[in-house]
Amino acid sequence: MKKLLPFALAGLIASCTQEKAVQMSMTNVQLIKIDTVLRYPNSAEQILTWRSVDRIDYITYEPMGNYYTVGAKMTVMVKR
Repeated sequence: MKKLLPFALAGLIASCTQEKAVQMSMTNVQLIKIDTVLRYPNSAEQILTWRSVDRIDYITYEPMGNYYTVGAKMTVMVKR
């Protein structure tokens, strides 16, 4: 029993430290709407609404210094 204990502990530690993989897929989206909001006090941000070819909407927050045009197309990674 004492000879197996170090191997059992090593196996337990090794099984708890493995990395988890996140599955992502690439999809094409088009910018359909830009809104401005006060998300934090004294700090305005842009809310960008993107629509994929599958008619799914995605929302991102961007600083006011970044400029986008409605109708812009982009490829993004989304979680499966």
